[in-house]
Amino acid sequence: MDMERSVACYRRWIAGQEAGLAELEAASTNAAAGTATDAELRAVVERCMVAYQDYVAARRAVSPRDGTAFISPPWCTAFERSLLWLGGCRPSVAIRLLYNLSGEGLEAQLEEFINDEGPLPRGSMGVTPGQMVLVTDLHRRTLRQENALSDRLATLHEDVADRPLFPIVRQRARLRGARCDGPVGVAAGGGVAVDAEVDASLSRYRDGMAQLVAEADELRMATARAMATEILTPRQAVEMLAAAKQLHLSVREWSRRAEGAAAQPQPNGPRAAVVASTSAAARRNP
Repeated sequence: MDMERSVACYRRWIAGQEAGLAELEAASTNAAAGTATDAELRAVVERCMVAYQDYVAARRAVSPRDGTAFISPPWCTAFERSLLWLGGCRPSVAIRLLYNLSGEGLEAQLEEFINDEGPLPRGSMGVTPGQMVLVTDLHRRTLRQENALSDRLATLHEDVADRPLFPIVRQRARLRGARCDGPVGVAAGGGVAVDAEVDASLSRYRDGMAQLVAEADELRMATARAMATEILTPRQAVEMLAAAKQLHLSVREWSRRAEGAAAQPQPNGPRAAVVASTSAAARRNP
């Protein structure tokens, strides 16, 4: 993996996320004011879709046959990495986000409806029952596809404990024992061939992971596009995409701040920290 190019690619993506969020928020404001047409909003949504496609293509070009590069990328915080699923967020998370968005404002609207002071509640996004049926159906399909990919990932992990790697591990353990117990000069034999077999096995693993990441990227894209262009209105799609970017960037900012603070040294060094901790304990237990 070319670390420098990968980091540069990710930084461009984050900069694009920030710029995209600003554009979405401006479009949302214009839509609320009635100064944005559906065609203009659809164009904003499409630019968001294309930006993600471009990012996926760019990062794949950096490491086309090594999916392991994206499973736990070092340029993300530990907290961000804990949230990743095959190189990105789970597609179903976007649907869960939409469920939460569609419920905003519902309680107040429901109260008005009960008091015969308002129409049938639809939340602040105005998601209709018909749209919700489509979203729920998409959710079910997406979960099935996620589970299928997760099963294949589990199989890929389990294969590490199978042929050819495990027999090679056992063979080398026996050879090490023979060298310790036997006469000096006992040769391992076939070392070059074995190393080639190991390299080939690791290469197959990386290829398999790259294929899974590629399919996960396609599922993420298909899920987002289905919601943004087939189920939601242009204005609703703008709201959903803006919320998704807000969540992504906020989690990144919070986790970077938290992990940065944890990495900061104590003002007077580690000894002062120990003394302070001991003093605090003494105050709690006089």
